[in-house]
Amino acid sequence: MKPYPHFCVVGHPNQGKSSIVSTLVENAHIRIGVESGTTQKAERFEFIIQNQVLLALTDTPGFQRARQVLAWLNEIPVTPAQRPERIQAFLNEPSHAQRFPDEVELLTPIMQGAGILYITDAASDLTAADEAEMEILRWTGQPRMAIINPIDPDHQDPNWQVTLNQFFQWVRVFNPMTATLPTRIALLNAMAELSQGWTQAIKLLNQRLIERDQERIEQVSLQLAEYWCEQISRRLAITPLNSVLPTPPEELFQQQLDQSETHFFEQLLTQWGHAQAHTEKERLWQAQDSPLMNTEHWYLWGLKQKELLMISGAAGMATGAVIDLGSGGTSLMLGAVSGAIIGASSGWLASQHLPKKVFGWLPLSKEKHFVGPITHPNFPLVVMARALTFTQRVWFKSHAERRQLDLKSQASDWSKADQIQLLQWAKALQKQQWKDKHQHQLTQWIKDSLHETLTAKLAQEQAKVWKLDP
Repeated sequence: MKPYPHFCVVGHPNQGKSSIVSTLVENAHIRIGVESGTTQKAERFEFIIQNQVLLALTDTPGFQRARQVLAWLNEIPVTPAQRPERIQAFLNEPSHAQRFPDEVELLTPIMQGAGILYITDAASDLTAADEAEMEILRWTGQPRMAIINPIDPDHQDPNWQVTLNQFFQWVRVFNPMTATLPTRIALLNAMAELSQGWTQAIKLLNQRLIERDQERIEQVSLQLAEYWCEQISRRLAITPLNSVLPTPPEELFQQQLDQSETHFFEQLLTQWGHAQAHTEKERLWQAQDSPLMNTEHWYLWGLKQKELLMISGAAGMATGAVIDLGSGGTSLMLGAVSGAIIGASSGWLASQHLPKKVFGWLPLSKEKHFVGPITHPNFPLVVMARALTFTQRVWFKSHAERRQLDLKSQASDWSKADQIQLLQWAKALQKQQWKDKHQHQLTQWIKDSLHETLTAKLAQEQAKVWKLDP
């Protein structure tokens, strides 16, 4: 027996077999289509973590002539113990490769030792062909589970549950389009119970999945912190060459900001296995359709004018309070008061327009003009809100789900303390007062934010897992 379990995914066409394979092995390259017979040949997919194969699934074509195959099997009376031999005899008949190509394709790996995952949407009426399929699979003698894929949850035929219980060891409901980690682990645990030889291997797989999620939080927190710092402190030098270029420096600067965001998003997609084949690629979220520098839509991600003034003022007061503490209190809190006034005023001024050309110094250069960094107080919040939201949505995105992401989170959902903290970090970056301790604090803030959101979402999913079965 192989050191990892192997299952064949079988059933009628258009029941979501390929979607389930894509989700369980985290492979976004598997072709998924609404047309009948998308899968025409049995194809094996392996789930690999840390260079170790932990699970193999074979996506098979659907049954096409199940009743004729069952009729052939019944031509010779056999005992239940002889039924697997009769299935093998069917496969050994040379003419059957031409006469029953789909059935030969799906039964061959099963008779070589694979378990069975039988997929149905349980929405249509049970037919004689359905029962013939299930009877053939029972004849193989292999461990088997039925999975109800609720493509249309409002139209489920209760007769399916009763019938499936007669042919399969386990019956589970599993939606590959929405399955998060707890749902997948629950299904994998049920698969482990089909054969004692698979129990330890699937337990190891589940353990690796949990460990990998923790590692991903660490990795993406570092990456997102670095990306945010780059965006907040980014600036573009204006050289004599700019005067002959057709694109104004301000526009080039905005393009850099948008391109950096797109690069960060695509990096996550690639790392987490969502970079699809070129011929089938659908971008999860077209950043070009809602660019970072589309300031007209910043209100969707940041704060409204009144909120912006309050947060800017609070951030200014916090900065002024540092001055008071440094003077031992002799300023009679004038620093905090003036800081609040300056902060609110700058918030109002910056909310009217983005900064244009700024005069300053660049390393290893003479005095020159440059564009950036963006000092609009909404900007640090917008950059972080979009990046965190995208990260969270990709985290929960099934590999079978190919539609675009819907991004709705807002910086205004955060606490005022968190908003002020981000603005203070942005100010430290732009004044070149950034230190290693700030980088560590920012990374930890991102990690805590992600952990809180992910934990809450996964807890909701965990509570649903045991309510899925009819």
